[in-house]
Amino acid sequence: MMNIGEEPVLSTHGVVTSLAWSMGGKVNYVLEGNLNYTGAVITWLKDDLKLISSPAETEELSGEAVQDDGLYLVPAFSGLGAPYWDSHAAAAIVGMTRTTGKAEVVRAGVECIAYQITDIVKAMSEDAQVKVEELRVDGGPTRNRYLMQFQSDIAEAAVQVPDSEELSGIGPAYAAGLALGVWDESIFDRLKRVKYEPKMEEDVRTKKYSGWKAAVSSVLTK
Repeated sequence: MMNIGEEPVLSTHGVVTSLAWSMGGKVNYVLEGNLNYTGAVITWLKDDLKLISSPAETEELSGEAVQDDGLYLVPAFSGLGAPYWDSHAAAAIVGMTRTTGKAEVVRAGVECIAYQITDIVKAMSEDAQVKVEELRVDGGPTRNRYLMQFQSDIAEAAVQVPDSEELSGIGPAYAAGLALGVWDESIFDRLKRVKYEPKMEEDVRTKKYSGWKAAVSSVLTK
C-alpha cells in the first residue's frame, strides 16, 4: 500500500486506487495491490507438501539452499492477483533440475512472496512516478530474516520491520489518539524497527527478477 496523498491517482499498471482515511477534513488516498497467495504459501509447504513442520524452519532451509539455480515457485493456486489479474493462471514450479531438493523448493516458496510484492512496488512506482526507497512491513512472515533481506535486495529498497507483527490494530488506535489529541505524530517515531538494506549486486538482482517474470509469463493465460 502506497500513500499518494490527497489527490487520487488512477492506476494504469494493474494496482488499485483506494480511499485510505479521512482526518481533520482531509482525505488521503492509497495505491494498493491485492495478492492471492503470500504467507499462505508457507502453510502449503507445511500442511500439503509436508516439507516443514513449522514456518520457522523456512529461514534456515532457505539459507542452506542453492541460491542461483533458477528455481521459481509461481503461487497461482487461485489465479494471480495484482498486477496480472489472471484468474485462470495455474501454479507452477519452474526450473527444477535433478539436484533440486527440499531446501530449494522451500527457498522458492519464501522468495515468491518477495517477488510478488516487488511486482506491486514497481507498478505503484510507475503510477505515482516515485521511486520507492523504503518498505514498512508487518505480518507473520516478517519474522523470517532471510525473506526480509531478500525483499530488500530484490525490491532495491530498505525494509523496516517493527517489533509488533500486526500493525492493523495499532494503526486505527494511533489514528483515534491523534484525532483526540492524546498524542501527536511523533508517536510513530517511537516504534522500534529493524532495518534491512539492499546488499545484492545489480546484475544478480536483474537476473533473478527477470527469471521471475519469465516464470510468471509461462503460466499466464492472457
